[in-house]
Amino acid sequence: MSIATLADIIIKVRKLTGSATTNQLTDAQIIDYINSFYLYDFPAQFRSLKLKDKYTFNTQRGIDTYPFDSEHYTTIEMPCYVSKREVTLFQDPWSFFGVWYNWQYQETLATGNGSNGGENGAITAVSLVNPIQITSAAHGLATGDEIAITGIVGTTALNNLYYTITFVDANNFTLDGIDGTNPIYQAYSAPSGYWTFGAYSGTCTAHPLIRSTRNKPMVQTNTVPTTNFLTDPTSTSFPQANIGRVQNLLITANLSYGSTLNVTDDGAGNLIGDCLEGGVIDYETGEVIGLIFTQAIPSGNDITIEYNPANPPNLAIPQAIMFFQNQFTLRPVPDKGYTVELVAYRQPSQALLGTTDPNNPTLTGTPELLEWHETLAFGAAKKIYEDRLDPDGVALMDKSLTERYSLNETRTCAQLGKQSMNSIFRDQLSQNYGSGGWGFGSGG
Repeated sequence: MSIATLADIIIKVRKLTGSATTNQLTDAQIIDYINSFYLYDFPAQFRSLKLKDKYTFNTQRGIDTYPFDSEHYTTIEMPCYVSKREVTLFQDPWSFFGVWYNWQYQETLATGNGSNGGENGAITAVSLVNPIQITSAAHGLATGDEIAITGIVGTTALNNLYYTITFVDANNFTLDGIDGTNPIYQAYSAPSGYWTFGAYSGTCTAHPLIRSTRNKPMVQTNTVPTTNFLTDPTSTSFPQANIGRVQNLLITANLSYGSTLNVTDDGAGNLIGDCLEGGVIDYETGEVIGLIFTQAIPSGNDITIEYNPANPPNLAIPQAIMFFQNQFTLRPVPDKGYTVELVAYRQPSQALLGTTDPNNPTLTGTPELLEWHETLAFGAAKKIYEDRLDPDGVALMDKSLTERYSLNETRTCAQLGKQSMNSIFRDQLSQNYGSGGWGFGSGG
């Protein structure tokens, strides 16, 4: 007995179209036709009822931006909750940042000394002896030099600290007073880590900081393009846009009129841009360590930093959410983990294919309403006949689809008849008066 699985729908389509074997139509092709019919032809009043769902994610301390699962969901709407407390949903930055200001702090981080900030080198081995020995090919350091270490994997207790070193040989040096037999130093994972000597550093006055998201800056647009876009507009000098990019931090230094070096963060604490690898920023303390520019900074020139502190006034439970660029932004910035819940609409393929992965359909999956079984089959068969330029087949499928739509509409009306319509008068009977709750608009 058929229970309207996806496999049953595929068999039905084969019977309706006379495509008995995979030599005529593969299962994957039939699934594409089913998807196409569901997405573009299946009446919205039938499919929207069963696609509304709850979307949930958890916050992390100091992180204000979270990605939206657009592979499985299409959009979101009110109500929105943080730890079961209703919060306001915004859909545009103008309204959101009009309420939750986003002004950046601008401070002098350091001053240029005529150099690019010193030297650096890659670490290839860490020997956990007393004192700890570091291996770095042709390091060029001398006894008494003070270095910073960043980016080590495994022996992470060494990271983001300064050490005085003792020269061993051209490829090795030791860290004075650091006993590698101490259990706080775990096994090193090679290759990882950098040392920097004489690098620029500094600390932001306000912290913790809000990190950047998807921050891969484009090539500087004020440099000479590789082609003249005015005479050859098809040959653009700009790389592909980084959709969803949010940059919350910038370290900048002027070289001369019309020439500036810019450094930002990758969202994981590493400095990127016009700098060498190994520089880091501690979002919790606001400390910048190991910054080495790609060019020398003239003596006396300010090295400034622009950043967003995690205010106002401190990290706290979020009271507002903005949905923009397929990601969520929360204010205030979370001080710990909270459960965020919103109403979302699932992608049609979830309901259709009986699986959460639309690229890996489960043939045993069933449509959410069993009467959709034959509707989907007749709809997919109609699209196949359209591609075959068979008007008789299209007309026959149209007749059958009309009958199935009548059946679906009966079920849909039965569901809707049990619901009360939302209105401004009904809403006043609850504490959620107004689209944002408690008499306030959503702002978006």
